[in-house]
Amino acid sequence: MIATTLILTGCGNGDAEKTATKEQTKSVEEEGKEVKIESNEGKPQHEQLITVKLPPEAEFINDATLEVYEKDKKKYDQTNQLITNDSITVLVGDYGYYDSVWGSLDCSAVIINGANSSIKDLSFEVSVENNAIPGKVFLNSEALPLTKTQIGDFEPYTGVPIVIAFPEKNATGEGEDKKIDTKNIKIHISNIQYKVEK
Repeated sequence: MIATTLILTGCGNGDAEKTATKEQTKSVEEEGKEVKIESNEGKPQHEQLITVKLPPEAEFINDATLEVYEKDKKKYDQTNQLITNDSITVLVGDYGYYDSVWGSLDCSAVIINGANSSIKDLSFEVSVENNAIPGKVFLNSEALPLTKTQIGDFEPYTGVPIVIAFPEKNATGEGEDKKIDTKNIKIHISNIQYKVEK
């Protein structure tokens, strides 16, 4: 079983749809400045070459979780991806699993720093659009401020693999555990907060 490193609600790449809206965010340059972004919906995006790094905690996690991280790193590292300007983008990974006992949908993802500066104290909320398990509803989840141990030095246009767990609404503990095709899942990110580091 994969160890869940973050409890979040949402899985998918809902933030990677191209939009033709006016620039709504400004470049962040002041160190220590706190940034709050309500949502990425309708925000301008651009295609960017990204680098994905394993988090510093990778040397301490179990082999199954490390394997998931490495697969997502291989999938997205040194690729061009559509990311939201001056914000955080979530790209869905290949791992998806429904755990009936815990009542959660777990999926891997890569979080991308789309700001023009390194950031710290990142927190956000995610919601999932579930087309993988009909009839199941999953709640939003929140990531508390992520530490350097969890995401390392979060530099511009760098991504870090994570596993997100979405708690099931009205979980019964019954049913069957099963692998999920993450192509049927979309993650929406909101309430993004971080501090500019340098």
